Amino acid sequence: MGDGNYGRHGTLGLATPQANPTAETEFRALMPHGVACATVRMVSEEPDPGARLRSYFINISETLARFDTLAMQAIGLACTGSTYLLGHDAVEASLANLSAHRGQPVVSAAAAIERALAHIGAHSIALICPYPDWLLAAADQHWQARGFEVIDHFSLDPDQGDTRAIYALSPEAALERIRGRWQNREADAYLITGTGLPTLRIIAQLSETLPGPVLSSNLCLAWATLREAGIDLGERKPAASMPLLGGWQGDIERL
Repeated sequence: MGDGNYGRHGTLGLATPQANPTAETEFRALMPHGVACATVRMVSEEPDPGARLRSYFINISETLARFDTLAMQAIGLACTGSTYLLGHDAVEASLANLSAHRGQPVVSAAAAIERALAHIGAHSIALICPYPDWLLAAADQHWQARGFEVIDHFSLDPDQGDTRAIYALSPEAALERIRGRWQNREADAYLITGTGLPTLRIIAQLSETLPGPVLSSNLCLAWATLREAGIDLGERKPAASMPLLGGWQGDIERL
């Protein structure tokens, strides 16, 4: 596995949008001990948020080439919006070719979520996005097209002009809004999509009160990338209220 002093159980790669302050912090917090994480930034000069999200994926081969010869067992792409706008089939076909070319699995956040939902046997989901309404609509259409019943969907900031506004959203305020929205709604799983919103505290607290598992893009991506890499979960093995990765809740305060 790791050929240096760190990452004795393996190294995972993470590609995150250029201004995202959350994905790599949560990804690393979710890693089992002995697993290293290397990050590269997806960069775009597109002023339009939709075009920017598309270009992150369109240019992903060049982005991952910045890892150069770094040895990694798998790479996660921390951007759901690209898949929502470009479509599941196009994205996954391209990533299959890229994975074969690189000789390592490359996992999209949307595919990671879908694998997690299948893993826990979820058929119905409640969905929140920290995105503007046009991207929430794309997310809703995506999950319905993938065969899931979306029993509820709403945006934390429907009128924002730029998707990068999610980085300034208060996770405490988000928690209260989500709790109020979902406390009387039953779903097989509760999904917080969007890799830029801090979600680990939200997941930890909501998991104590909601009747089904609470998932996020970053949680699912960390889990799916570890599985693709064949890395043992160690102390992150799942628990009853955390069916993907457990044992990380006590580490939240050091983030």
